[in-house]
Amino acid sequence: MEKFKNVLLIDDSISSNQYNRILVEELDIAENIVLINSANQALEYLRGGKQFNYPNPSLILLDIAMPQMDGFMFLEEYAKLPLEATNNWKTVLAIVSDFLDADNFEKCKQFKTVGVLEHIRKPLEKEDIVNILEEYFD
Repeated sequence: MEKFKNVLLIDDSISSNQYNRILVEELDIAENIVLINSANQALEYLRGGKQFNYPNPSLILLDIAMPQMDGFMFLEEYAKLPLEATNNWKTVLAIVSDFLDADNFEKCKQFKTVGVLEHIRKPLEKEDIVNILEEYFD
């Protein structure tokens, strides 16, 4: 399998982001792994800043429970981004959260059109990433 150019990890928990980064590194699937600790910062990153140099991650692992802007608010704003920023909706988004109760699971389904394809309970495991790779990537 060819390595992804960018994998984006969005979680307000620094330790969770670091743990997820280690799992992705051990699988050796990404040239670049970006850790961002807030949904607002993630949106700014995806917009490409002033240079409009869109990072186009192939995979985004997104936490739901974050302060100020939660994962659902992020997804609402993500849906408004230009196609160039979303990799023409080819980016696979996986929700990784402690809070995947029935209500949140149903709410996640609303975002399938913007790439939310998986819902994973924390802590993330290597098998979860491997399953995403096998399901959505060659």
